[in-house]
Parts: sequence; structure tokens; C-alpha cells
Amino acid sequence: MSVEIGPVVCSACNMWEIRDMVGVPGDYVCRKCVQLQLLADRIERLELRLDSYWSIHDAEKVVDSTYSELVTPQVKGKRTERERVSTSQQSSRQVVQESPAVISLLNRYTILDTVEGDGSSGECSSSQVHGTMGGSAAHEGGKKSGRAIVIGDSIVRGIDRRFCGRKRDSRMVCCLPGARVRDVTERLQNILEGEGEQPVVVVHIGTNDIGKKRDEVLQDEFRELGDKLKSRTSKVIISGLLPVPRASQSRNRRILQMNTWLEKWCKGEGFKFLGHWNQFWGRWDQYKQDGLHLGWNGTNVLGGVFATAVGEDLN
Repeated sequence: MSVEIGPVVCSACNMWEIRDMVGVPGDYVCRKCVQLQLLADRIERLELRLDSYWSIHDAEKVVDSTYSELVTPQVKGKRTERERVSTSQQSSRQVVQESPAVISLLNRYTILDTVEGDGSSGECSSSQVHGTMGGSAAHEGGKKSGRAIVIGDSIVRGIDRRFCGRKRDSRMVCCLPGARVRDVTERLQNILEGEGEQPVVVVHIGTNDIGKKRDEVLQDEFRELGDKLKSRTSKVIISGLLPVPRASQSRNRRILQMNTWLEKWCKGEGFKFLGHWNQFWGRWDQYKQDGLHLGWNGTNVLGGVFATAVGEDLN
């Protein structure tokens, strides 16, 4: 049996490889690309585990900081009443009456009731918050400035690695899986409570609304959200929607049209608009296999864009 040796091109990396051409499929993938894909899958699994660990760590920091500042048991000092009985021939003697110390006991983990939720409380749950709640800044009546927060749907999950970085004391990512524009509007006050004066707010929302309502209705909901944002801060950044690899051509066209309207609307409202279409269109390697959510590379790109924009506003 003769062996036919020749160049075979890999459909993934477009590199040539000299090998036996018998039985080679048209969509041949070389061994190196297979190994790279296996490594990418492993990194994605590790990323999910790392996000879980960060969520637990951040939730513990929220509990500890809130407990130490607000619900530290207050022990009333011992109140001592002294009665002095003196006589002309005897030395003074003291009658000491001590009231028992009053200790307020409270389970510090009850604070999780305001951090964790089922999505209906208007708060970001502990598994969806990355960064910190700002420690004392969250409870000093909004006195601290220089804070930044990203609010969005599941597209922003994982961007905290790049966006927060070493500034987890002043930056936060609030991820609301499945959220629509109206959900963010309704929860905005609770989310921004304790974020200080004039925080930089980045909003990435709308993907889950496309195709489920008319564009005019969605635009009205964005206007309502904009009014609520302006009543809280003057530093607002609206993030343009990303292309969706698994979506049809018509849906991606609607997303692009909505981005065009958002950019024009932001200019009129005095908001900063961030467009990412060219950075993600055709770059499907930046997405997960579900064709919707961002993978490791994609979250790094989006988080970096947000970090740069927030840095410009704070400076």
C-alpha cells in the first residue's frame, strides 16, 4: 500500500504540515491546535473556579468590614454608684453597686441578607459582586470620592480581573445575569448606595432586550435609565452592545443600529459612549463556546477598555 505524503493545511491556524494525506478530512486540525484548544478549555474551567473563590473572598470582606464598623458589640461601661457614709470618728467607707454589663449580641452573618439575594431584592448577590463594597466608604454617608462601578448583565462577568486589578478598594463590578435595561433602572438606587459622591458609573446593558421589544420602547427605557443616572452622578459611561456570534445576521444588525442610536443619545445627554464593535466583530475566539458570553481573552479586553475610560474620568 502506497503512502501519499504531502502538505496539509490546518483549518484553525492555516499553517502547513507535511504528513500522510490519506484520509485527511477537509476541516483538518493539526495536533498543536488541538492541544491549544484543550489548554483553552482547561483555562476556562480554572477561570470559573477562580471567579468562585474571588466571590467568596469578596463576600467575606463585605461581612467583616460591615460587622467591624456597624454591628460591633457595644459594651456599656460599668455604672458604679458609690455611696459614702462618713462619721466623725470612722473613715469613709464605700458601698459599691454595679449593674451588669449590657452586651448586644448579633450574628454578623445576618448582614448577608442584604448582600445575597435571589435577584429580586435589587442588590447584587455575593456571587455577582467583584471587588469590594468599599469598606468604610460604603457607610460614611457617601463622603469618599474616586469610586467606580460597572453595572451590567452576564457579559461583564469576569472583567473584574482587569477592571478592578489592585484597586479593589475603590472599584466594583456588579453583574446581574439576565438583566434588562428596566431591571438596572429599578435597582440603581440600591446598587449605588454608599458609593460616595460622584462615582464613575459604567453601564453595559441591553443585549437581553434586543429582539424582545420594539426599538422605540427600548430607547424610552434607556432614556429613563439616563435620567436616573444623572440624578445620582455626572460621571456616566454607556458601553455599546457587543456582537453575538450565535445570533442571526438580522439580530446583529439590530444591535449595531441600537449602538448607533446610543452613541447619538449619549452625546445629547453628556454621557461618554464606548463602542467595542470593531474590537469584537469576527473575533469569535474572545467568546466562550456558547457564542454569547466572553471568554478569558474577551473579558480582559472589555475590562481593559473600562479601566482606561474610568481612569480618564477620575483624572
